[in-house]
Amino acid sequence: MKSKTIFIALALLITAQGVNAGVGTWTFTAKLANPTDTLWILPTDNLKALDVVTKTDGVFQYTKDIDKVKEFFVTTPAMIRHEPEGFSLIVTAVPGATLLAEGFCNNKLPANGLTFSGSKFYDHYAELEMAQAKVLEIKDAQPAIDYIKTYPTNENAAILIGTVGCYCPDRLDETLALLSPDIRSGGMKTYIDESIETAKEFIKQQENQGKVLPVGSMAPDFTLKDLSGKPLTLSSLRGKMLILDFWGSWCGWCIKGFPKMKKYYEKYKEHLEILGVDCNDTEEKWQAAVKKHELPWKHVFVPKNSSVTNDYFITGFPTKIIISSEGKILTTIVGEDPKFYDLLDEMFKD
Repeated sequence: MKSKTIFIALALLITAQGVNAGVGTWTFTAKLANPTDTLWILPTDNLKALDVVTKTDGVFQYTKDIDKVKEFFVTTPAMIRHEPEGFSLIVTAVPGATLLAEGFCNNKLPANGLTFSGSKFYDHYAELEMAQAKVLEIKDAQPAIDYIKTYPTNENAAILIGTVGCYCPDRLDETLALLSPDIRSGGMKTYIDESIETAKEFIKQQENQGKVLPVGSMAPDFTLKDLSGKPLTLSSLRGKMLILDFWGSWCGWCIKGFPKMKKYYEKYKEHLEILGVDCNDTEEKWQAAVKKHELPWKHVFVPKNSSVTNDYFITGFPTKIIISSEGKILTTIVGEDPKFYDLLDEMFKD
């Protein structure tokens, strides 16, 4: 089972005047004392987009064209192998900005034991990292509030809004009020607004964790776009048993389950219908995945502003919900679980 939280931000560009919309090259330089000749760098929202950077003249140099503020994992092969000398960190990338990290990276130390410098956006970045880590540790917004009070005009303070929103939602309004009006209404405005929406979604997912729709209740109706771009309404599929398969092209376990699902669809398609409900995806990746894996059942796409995943308490992927021909919930199975197929065999046995 894989849960995923959606992270979306406006494309931003760092300039002498501040952060403005645009596309640019982010430059990351690392002068590390650690005994490694290789860094793996990959965006947190696409772990397949791995770049391998090797040390040249004692320095790691990495450039990436990006169109929005993003978070990147910086790690080593030793960390992936769980070896003692391994290390990892997460850094914020800003289009057009440069970031220099120096020192011996130690994940047990504040700010990973590193010093940071570069574009104005990264002023006091080590202190920002420490404040963020402290919020996560103590589940209290005070470290973020202290940072913003100390550096009220630092645009990077906007990074803390999402953290506070997720882990200390009761203090989000208080934290927002401390941001400089120039930051709140300036180039970081959309980034902040998106962070707030992401935090709200995260909170809903936490609240929904472990919840399922009651057996016998009516399945919440919805209308979503199908592969041809036409609206498909759930209630229009009544008359056969229906399986809602909540999945995403990014979900490894979802993909692994498709071969067996296809076999069972062929086995029981006279008695049931499957509706694939794609979540946390782009329409392009959704359609490409359906085509690549040759999925023969019906499909719809969940846009980011839809309430469908909350209505169905979806917090893990894949989730399969079996609905009766009358539109009532029969059962919910989270994860790629063999009991789902055992249940179908039991339902349709002679």
